[in-house]
Amino acid sequence: MWFNGQRLPQTHLDRGLQFGDGHFTTLVIRAGQPEFWQRHWQRLVDASLRLHLELPSVSDVLAVVAEIAQQTPNCVAKIIITRGFSERGYAPQLHSDCNWYVTTAPLAQWKQKPLQAELAYHQLARQPAWAGLKTLNRLDQVMLAYERQQRGVDELIVTDTEQQLVEATSSNLFWYDGEHWRMPRLDHAGVAGIMQAEICAQVLPKTVATTATWQDLLDAEQIFICNTVMGPRPIGQLGHKKLRQQGLPEAVKQWYLSVLSSSSPV
Repeated sequence: MWFNGQRLPQTHLDRGLQFGDGHFTTLVIRAGQPEFWQRHWQRLVDASLRLHLELPSVSDVLAVVAEIAQQTPNCVAKIIITRGFSERGYAPQLHSDCNWYVTTAPLAQWKQKPLQAELAYHQLARQPAWAGLKTLNRLDQVMLAYERQQRGVDELIVTDTEQQLVEATSSNLFWYDGEHWRMPRLDHAGVAGIMQAEICAQVLPKTVATTATWQDLLDAEQIFICNTVMGPRPIGQLGHKKLRQQGLPEAVKQWYLSVLSSSSPV
């Protein structure tokens, strides 16, 4: 095998690199503690079950997370699980050992400035088998991030090929229609987010998962997006329309301030 023109001794590649055969989660370590750890671990467990992958022991993963937290108490840690190494060919080996990786990145400051969002041109394919999972197949998100850069907007609202709302570029979506808080159904595409689940459980328990379109969103009174790394962020303008309420819901804001001030224990 050759890498950048240099011959390497190994002959097999990681299936995560070859085929995107794996999944991941990205968590925040704040004040030396991983936030929402139980939800992150359950995400890895559920994805491994659905993809028929092995998983390292929780104690082994936590040992690495604890080492990172001791060395860098405020950072972002990405845990990647793949099906391991293999020769050429799609078919996986039965009962193959997984590979797992943990990378770190700086933790960005939370920003509450209202964002300007547009409808994305790029659409997500419908595939119920992977809906909700955070797999390594992120080419859609790469193209969406490129589109966002080219169009010079803060964020893009993404639909599937049936024009149904799914999410933002790398965040989940909430909107208030004057009666109910709503979020897109994720039966056919999209990622079931950790912070999305926390907000539904802790702050907005009556949120309705809805099949909706861009026009439905244009009729909303208030919109915000969220993920575990960036936190909840308000949408202030949707296309040419400025929203009536441009900030975060007060309950969401106060809840997240409490998260920032006291990290969850392992």
